[in-house]
Amino acid sequence: MADALFPKVRQRVLAVMFNAPERSFFMGEVIALARSGTGAVQRELAGLAAAGILSVHKQGKQKHYQANVDAPVFSALSTLVTRTMGVANVLHACLAPLERQVSAAFFYTEGAGLSDGKPVPVNVVVFSAVGDTDAVAQAMQNAANTLARQVSFTLHTPETLTEATAKNGNLLTRLLQPTKTWLMGSEDQLFTQPS
Repeated sequence: MADALFPKVRQRVLAVMFNAPERSFFMGEVIALARSGTGAVQRELAGLAAAGILSVHKQGKQKHYQANVDAPVFSALSTLVTRTMGVANVLHACLAPLERQVSAAFFYTEGAGLSDGKPVPVNVVVFSAVGDTDAVAQAMQNAANTLARQVSFTLHTPETLTEATAKNGNLLTRLLQPTKTWLMGSEDQLFTQPS
């Protein structure tokens, strides 16, 4: 849906701004987080600011951009970004290259919204028969960079989960209980080899 509504660079800029609407970003941060060219990001920021979707203020010599919570479309756009370009979508996109290795994955946040004015960390739990920690760590770092928030992860293989459950008998039950959003697979596919 997002591809039909917005060009790719605008999607990335909106994801950066609306995934952390409580904070402002200077242009260099937006360019890095959106993983897009300088000129393209500058055009998007200028257009979104001119439309009133972003607010702009100077901090020293730098212009800072922030989602404009007073914009008439803020709520609708925030919902749209969350559903199409938000946390789940960013995490899924970052894990997509590992789909042959990852049999199931979900994420949850502890609490909701903001903690001390900062976005709460995202916790990702990944199940894989292969257990390539470096590849998952790189994918989660990419997600953290895009979301501009902390993303931590736990990688479980059949061996590590068996070991952990031997130490703590109700680990799996507790692990699967938090309110979570599945990114890949489900409870029934924790170590099913992806096809």
